[in-house]
Order: sequence, then structure tokens, then C-alpha cells
Amino acid sequence: MAKYISGFAKKGTTTYYFVKDAVTGKLDTDCTRYLKHKVRQNRANNTIKRIAYILPFYMNYLSDKGLTLRAVSDLKFSEQSEHFSDFLMEVKKGAHTGSMKEVKNNTANSYLQAVFGLYDFLHRDGTLPYLKVLDDRNFSYVTDVGTTSYSTYKTFDGYLRPNKHTARTVTKQELAAILNACSCNRDRLLLLLLEETGLRIGEALGIKYTEDIDFAGRRIFVRYRTNNPNDAHAKNAEERCMRISDSTFALLNVYLAENAALFEKTDYLFIVLHGTTRGNPLSANSFYTCLETIGKKAGLTVTNHMLRHYFANSRREAGWEILDISLSIGHKSIKTTIDYLDEESRLVEKAQEQYLAKNEGTIPISDFL
Repeated sequence: MAKYISGFAKKGTTTYYFVKDAVTGKLDTDCTRYLKHKVRQNRANNTIKRIAYILPFYMNYLSDKGLTLRAVSDLKFSEQSEHFSDFLMEVKKGAHTGSMKEVKNNTANSYLQAVFGLYDFLHRDGTLPYLKVLDDRNFSYVTDVGTTSYSTYKTFDGYLRPNKHTARTVTKQELAAILNACSCNRDRLLLLLLEETGLRIGEALGIKYTEDIDFAGRRIFVRYRTNNPNDAHAKNAEERCMRISDSTFALLNVYLAENAALFEKTDYLFIVLHGTTRGNPLSANSFYTCLETIGKKAGLTVTNHMLRHYFANSRREAGWEILDISLSIGHKSIKTTIDYLDEESRLVEKAQEQYLAKNEGTIPISDFL
């Protein structure tokens, strides 16, 4: 039987997670304080839930090794490195699921990232010393006024090599086919907003046309709410705004006008148009079902995340700085945006193009043609 388990309790509309000893029922204060801290940071509930699942596994791993969080913090650099590398491999082989079925490197790395988050919190809280194996990495970017600034994130040299990012974007031609396959203006408007703004689906479905649209400025606002009836909300309590194109704004007004009777009963922009629940806020699951239908009609595999990728990559190709893209799509860490865009590959490809252009003709290859 596992020594540590996680659980949750609700207080009003807020869900609090905890880690406790399965035998005695006593709370593990370090893990529970950390989870409460994540709630206070307004992190997404699914993110906190995932961390609450990971921490007991790590605490049981420590218990099996006869270690504590403090003992690991006090280890020498080489011993710490070995400890966390061993933990990575334990997750990699599937021990966390009990199936012993090997998982992807990215999954194993995400477990260790959650563990490092606990250690970092306890260090900042003054409970533990700083982990010796974590290094600061700098990322530079040019600001709007032309100065160079730096962003820092922490990393571990022992992470497993990330699996290649396989999330697919769409082409302009595919986007046109997807929009043509839509059976109503609601779906067209929602897809266009995702493509033009980079919004997450939860953010888009939480939009209230009565509060979150600046009709004069043609801007859409993301507001953080936890009480939306369709359970849609902004991630990480982010609030930001994006301007939409004139054509999408025109479609927005057409959509509002053709469903005016339904909008008299709701504040939400995206609603159910047919059936017994017509007029209710549209849920993510209902929209996913619509996407399946749209995809079959267009002859494509369609996901809302593909449009988010399209936004990020098209803006990068248009010359946007990575920081601007990161802020626009609401990434908490700029490193996430770098991984999202596969930026290292882009830089290598660009450097190769520059090299070939500069050195074209230095070797008389025409003599062999």
C-alpha cells in the first residue's frame, strides 16, 4: 500500500488539493502548502490536479529510498543529479502508472518539473536550501525600443531528450476549407477568433458579449472567471485583449443579429443554437463534437490547438518577437513559447541559409556538372 496519497476538498467554488499519509491520515504539510500556493497563484485546476497526482508518487519514491526532501536538498551535487536522474527513469519505465509501460520522455520530464516546483517553493519559503543541480538559463530578446533584455528560467541538465513536438498547424488553404465546412456562423466566428487571437478554447468560450467586447475598438477581452456555467475560464488568471480583423468583426455582428432572440437570455457570446439546451453557453465538449463533424466534411483532422499553433507560427514568420507571441497567447514561461515554435530548429535553419547564401560559389562545383 502506498504511504502517501492525494485528495481534494471544495470550499465554495475553489478546489483545494492535499497530500496525506494513507495510514495515519496526517497531512504532508510541505506538499499541501505547495498545492495551496498554486491555487493562490490562480493556476488552472487541471494543472494543480496533475501536480497533486505527481507529488504522492515522488514522496513514496523518497520513502522507499529512505530519503526526505531535506535529505535530498543536502546531498552533494553529483548525488542530487543521480537521484533525480534515477527518478526520471523510474517514471520513464511506467512505474507511476503501475503498468510498467514505458512513457514518452516529455511525460517523464513533466513529472520532474513538478517535483522541482515543490523544491523551489520550499526554498523560496525558507524551508529548504537551493537545489545544486538547477541552473539558470538566459534567453535574450529585443524590446520595442531596440534594447536587449533577458529572461531567465531554471533547467536541469539531466532531463531526457524531449520528444519532437508533433502538434500540427494548418495551412491557409486548409483553414479556408475548414471555414467552408462550417454549417453556422457561430462555428466560423469561433474558429476565426482562435486563429486571429491565439486564444485557448476555454478563454474563447468564456467571452461575454455584454462585457468582454469593445465594439468601438474591435477588441476582444479575456477575463478570468471561475463561475462560468460551461466551466470555461482563462488559464492562470490571465487577462488580456486582442484586436480582431474588420471581416471577423463584421461576422461577429451578423452572428449576434441572426441569434438576437437567444442573446436576450444570456451574456455569453458562444451558445448552443439548437435543441433543448439552446441559448445555454457552449461547452468545450460540444465544440469538440462540432470540430469532428467539420473535419470529416473538410476531409481534415481538425483541433482547436492547431489554430493556436497557426497563430504563433504565422506571427513568428511575420517577424514578431518571441516575447510578443508569448504574451499574446498567454504562456506563463517564455521557454514554453520557444519549445512551442521549435525555435532552435528555426535558428539553425536560418543560420544555414545565411551561410549557404554567403558561401555560394566558393567551391567550383560547376566543373563537375
